[in-house]
Amino acid sequence: MRVRLIYEKRGRACFVPHVVLSTLFARAAKRAGIELGRTEVFSPHARMSFGPELPAGVVALNEPVDLWLAAGEETTEENRRDFLESVVCAFNAQLPEGFRAVKCILPPEGAPALGKDCKAAHYLAWSGNVSAAELLRHMERHYGEAVLSGFVEQDPFPRVSAVLANPAQNGMGGWVKALIADNVAAGWHDMFIVRTGMGRWNGKQMDLMAG
Repeated sequence: MRVRLIYEKRGRACFVPHVVLSTLFARAAKRAGIELGRTEVFSPHARMSFGPELPAGVVALNEPVDLWLAAGEETTEENRRDFLESVVCAFNAQLPEGFRAVKCILPPEGAPALGKDCKAAHYLAWSGNVSAAELLRHMERHYGEAVLSGFVEQDPFPRVSAVLANPAQNGMGGWVKALIADNVAAGWHDMFIVRTGMGRWNGKQMDLMAG
């Protein structure tokens, strides 16, 4: 049974690198009594699929991970909601500080892997030393047509609000490196970046992966 867990990582958890997330969630599942399916390879491991990675230091509010449960749960319309909520509660009891399961859903039957299904991502970005307007101009130069939407929010403070196409190819790491190379920012310590969610671009706005 494939379920999609939507989670967030805040505070110091944002510095946990993408490469250790599979181990982190596998251990949390084991402690929670959730048996995950295993991959059918020479060295089997818990079967799960994450969305496009984030550089360490970027806060995430709606990150998807697909989990395959070892045994299918017989769910009906009546008990499905309770079952999915129980998965959320079980993970929240075991995830480390800064991580929190937000929601659990059943992805559509035949849905592609998250790496292929995450077509767009929304970011908020600001700096204590660079104006939001300059950050936006630099972002538009760096990403070009990959910026599907971009403007400066004024409330509660000036910051860039942008939707980028293909987050697997258009990550934040390359942009921050370009900011440093162009002497716009001194380093990662100058930047504050949040990925609020991923999904699909409908031509006007982004439809969140969580549905």
